[in-house]
Amino acid sequence: MFDFNILIVLAAAAMTLGLYSYLYRENIFFRIAEHAYVGAAAGYSALISIESAWRLLHPHLDKGEYYWLITILIGLMYVFFFTKKYFWLYRYPTAIVIGSGIGVYIARGIKTQLIRRITDTISNVSLSILTPFDGAIRAIGVISALLYFYATMEHKGPMQHISKLGRYFLMAAFGSSFGVTIMSRVSLFIGRLRFLYFTYPAQYVVVLAVIMLVAAIIYDHVRKAET
Repeated sequence: MFDFNILIVLAAAAMTLGLYSYLYRENIFFRIAEHAYVGAAAGYSALISIESAWRLLHPHLDKGEYYWLITILIGLMYVFFFTKKYFWLYRYPTAIVIGSGIGVYIARGIKTQLIRRITDTISNVSLSILTPFDGAIRAIGVISALLYFYATMEHKGPMQHISKLGRYFLMAAFGSSFGVTIMSRVSLFIGRLRFLYFTYPAQYVVVLAVIMLVAAIIYDHVRKAET
């Protein structure tokens, strides 16, 4: 009996190598893998959105609150994006989503990115007796980084030195953030290499890909020599 797990492993290995083949040049295998990935992601996102909408809508329908069905009609108005005559109907759900999203983001952003940062800075300074340097360094970094973006006063004298210190803190923060991003990408790459090397029968796909890559390099070299 055929094992579908083998087919899944072969497909995953082929897609992985197809995407990495872009490192050599753009080719049909990369485009197939790219389109398959984008299509799968779009389909998965659509199913998740439908499931989430139904989970939120279902309790209201059980209570007989059928006026909530108007939300489905508003969502279906997105389809008018593909028509020129009724494109104006597409603007209504877009305006509702953008307006509500901005309102929620502003309220949440003020709470999490401003108020909570201020309270964390103050609390860390108050605990600096137990950790003499942690809280003080964090407070200095926050204040100097904020003053770096203070544009209503010319950066001269002490202000110049404080803003310069803030720039150093910003560069350290950006560098650590970039380092974490690179580490996560390298971790994903190592995970795919382990999958290709240790998972049966992905090794055979790797051998086939190497043979095809060598053949492509030889073909390109011969074609350039002929021209």
